[in-house]
Amino acid sequence: MKVRPECLSCLFDRAIFEADLALNDDHKKIAFLKELLRFASDNFNLDATPAKIGTERERILSRISGNADPYLELKRKSNAVAVTLLELAKKSYERADDKLKTLLAIAAAGNSMEYGVRGHRFDHRTFQPEFERLLKEPIVGDVEAVLDAIKRSSKVLYLTDNAGEIVFDLFLIKALIERGKKVVISPKSSPIMNDATVDDVKQYADFDLEVVPSGSFIGLSLDEANEDLLKVLWDEEYLVIAKGMGNYEMISEFEDQLKGRLIYIFRAKCIPVARSVGVNQGELVAVMR
Repeated sequence: MKVRPECLSCLFDRAIFEADLALNDDHKKIAFLKELLRFASDNFNLDATPAKIGTERERILSRISGNADPYLELKRKSNAVAVTLLELAKKSYERADDKLKTLLAIAAAGNSMEYGVRGHRFDHRTFQPEFERLLKEPIVGDVEAVLDAIKRSSKVLYLTDNAGEIVFDLFLIKALIERGKKVVISPKSSPIMNDATVDDVKQYADFDLEVVPSGSFIGLSLDEANEDLLKVLWDEEYLVIAKGMGNYEMISEFEDQLKGRLIYIFRAKCIPVARSVGVNQGELVAVMR
């Protein structure tokens, strides 16, 4: 997915949010924003992807702040909240007539756990009623095709997105394994934004799981992904489930190479992504490619 004009204001809205998060000196905040402005001036064009531009924003912030994980405390709080909400998800799953479809809805609702997105508000302290509401909302997109693809596939590569929602991802993955599927999970190898890392998976997975990290990039970068991940990605026996908008933004650039075995699951939190997929902002989405 290419950037839209409105992505520029979102880039800087989040940069200001992150400057307040990681920097306590206005001089450093201005230095961060100026360096990002220079980068955007040279690179924000119609060939750019939002996730690639956003990744450079994170790297500039880490360099200036000296903090490799500015979201650490927010990620911990998100994970803790998700653990408390997991019982709600389990009850929704147990009551459901179509359990697999409910798993998709739980995973997509969990994708709400994202900070700093323009037009989307997430507060871990008040998320419970929204999560309960979302579990009752319909999931839109190619839902029947997605369900059929999951049922037919014996191997799954699951590309994760945010901390917090990783708790719900693991609930879905465990259910897939119990259905006899081989699942490879791919979190981030090191911190980038509030994305889930290998450490999050190890902390919250209560079952054996094959973990192949995807690098430290918003979404999936073919240039930076390691050979172990690429080997699984290009293996035609694997169904690829890509969680979150960052993965959609990056993978949609080469999705033709995965045609017939690629699923996106996310909540359409921003207008450009919602328009790109053909849904309304705020909807829960499951799309088959």
